[in-house]
Amino acid sequence: MKTVIIFDHPYGITASHNQPHKRSYSAALAQQAIKDLKDSGNSVDIIDLQKDNFNPVMSKNDLLNWRTKSFVDKQSRNYFDRLQDADEIIFIFPIWWEMM
Repeated sequence: MKTVIIFDHPYGITASHNQPHKRSYSAALAQQAIKDLKDSGNSVDIIDLQKDNFNPVMSKNDLLNWRTKSFVDKQSRNYFDRLQDADEIIFIFPIWWEMM
């Protein structure tokens, strides 16, 4: 089984250890999920939105391309292909003050 983990946290996925001012519960969850999935024989693909400098803001050009089913950039095409190939998708990100 192929699992894609979409991870987002400002400190990054390596901030899973308990270091003051550079620790992330989300990163700890991601690291444990990766270990458990690999131990079960799954392949794991990680999309780290912070590392990729992903910009979630939709521009007018983005909306036009979405309507015409074409891709604006290589990054979104890459994400699309990886997600299409996945058997399972896991989202890991913090929820601060009850909001995404």
